[in-house]
Amino acid sequence: MTTQNGPIEVRSGGALGERVKLVLAGLVALSGMVGYYYFSHLAEGIRIAGLLGAFVLALVLLATSQSGQALWGFIQESRVELRKVIWPTRKETTDTTLFVLVMVIILALLLWVIDLGLDFGIKLLTGRAG
Repeated sequence: MTTQNGPIEVRSGGALGERVKLVLAGLVALSGMVGYYYFSHLAEGIRIAGLLGAFVLALVLLATSQSGQALWGFIQESRVELRKVIWPTRKETTDTTLFVLVMVIILALLLWVIDLGLDFGIKLLTGRAG
């Protein structure tokens, strides 16, 4: 895989260590969620602090893994690409929305007229026209 800055280096060594980090990060996050409900007798602020602490620790563990670093690189590249997008102005958006609305109404009327014609034709063919 390559990016604008060159090829992404993928190391095959330490696959077990990577998996251990990912599993450990998942277990830390899960333990934070379980602890939030298990310690329901404590004040909610303390439980939220514990939950956030567990999530932060899980994110730190994730950030030290190759998968986490690749994800962070992807997020940074996405932000760069998002800045390159030329967003439509308010007038362009309004004009396009109105155009779509008018076209939907015209198409709905056209389909209604076709439906009336087909209904009349079928009634005429079956002898129920009256």
